[in-house]
Amino acid sequence: MKNINRRESPRIEIQLRCHVTSPALWIRTTMSIENISRSGVLVAWSGEGPTVPVPGVGQIVTVEIELPENHGFGQKCIHCQGTVTRVIGPPDSPKVALRVNYMDFRSFHDRIRAVEALTPVASSWMA
Repeated sequence: MKNINRRESPRIEIQLRCHVTSPALWIRTTMSIENISRSGVLVAWSGEGPTVPVPGVGQIVTVEIELPENHGFGQKCIHCQGTVTRVIGPPDSPKVALRVNYMDFRSFHDRIRAVEALTPVASSWMA
């Protein structure tokens, strides 16, 4: 019997830095992408900064993937929102698989300015 590939889109093995946020986590941290396709992303859930709890299956997560800088266009990022479909691996370094709900390309520096503008507001809500 032949093995049938059920993937809708080809997967690209790539190591890129990403920034993960989630309304349920209330924290933003830097992690890395293991692979990506048009319909999914695999995130290595161990990153720089504070330890972030692993999301549960069905939770919505926002990921901004840093793309290599192009001198003609500046640095861009892939902004995508996904639903957690699977958590695999050991508890100390799990991998989180996301089904992408939407994907958009944005300027990376605009995103940083927007987050910096919202940080004082978020801090006042949580105080």
